Amino acid sequence: MTEVHVIPDEQTTWRVYDPDARAPVSEHVSATEAELAARALAQDRGAERVVLHDRYNRTHDVAPTPAGVSARQQRSRARRLGLVRERAHQLAHFRTR
Repeated sequence: MTEVHVIPDEQTTWRVYDPDARAPVSEHVSATEAELAARALAQDRGAERVVLHDRYNRTHDVAPTPAGVSARQQRSRARRLGLVRERAHQLAHFRTR
């Protein structure tokens, strides 16, 4: 069975691993972004499952991508949402000055 793993490091980085690769395929600042990247990688490589390792050394199977929406589309949507949230945070911080 082929799998893609999302594993946190000691700090704030989440890494996506393909079992065939020696180094992480990608690194992310949030578990959500790493999970979406792992889903996209799994789709590209035909992996059967995505496994998320949490910070307490537990593993969780990532839910399959919703029908009709590719992991790549979800990832793009999450990035756009992240940019909007960041901009809203900046505006809120600017107004409190």
